[in-house]
Amino acid sequence: MSDTSLGTPAQLRDPNYTPPLYKAIPLGVQHVLAMFVSNVTPAIIVAGAAGFGFGSGSPDFPNLIYMLQMSMFFAGVATLLQTITFGPVGAKLPIVQGTSFAFIPIMIPLVAGKGVDAMAVVMGGVLGPVDIRDSQLA
Repeated sequence: MSDTSLGTPAQLRDPNYTPPLYKAIPLGVQHVLAMFVSNVTPAIIVAGAAGFGFGSGSPDFPNLIYMLQMSMFFAGVATLLQTITFGPVGAKLPIVQGTSFAFIPIMIPLVAGKGVDAMAVVMGGVLGPVDIRDSQLA
């Protein structure tokens, strides 16, 4: 009978315990695959609301690809910052970071019917407060 345990109870309570590599690799792959869908879905939803999502036939479809690539890139950067740490930033734990669904209710009205022109407002809104009344999109 094979041992399916990751470690003893004492090892699993130890934050510095690392499971054997032959067990850690499949767990890491599973973690990344579980994160992948939840990481790209917000970009797909926002692009669909803007009118250049999958199946739209829009000439702006490459912008969706760019949004997906940036979601994955910055999730990787945030993951590295969490695991490796940079000064006081990071948890020094194997945490896979991703995008958040929390901003979707705000982003959809900003991009609805505006297409790619609204993406500057959405991306600027991520960085700081944006007053839509000051924008040419209003």
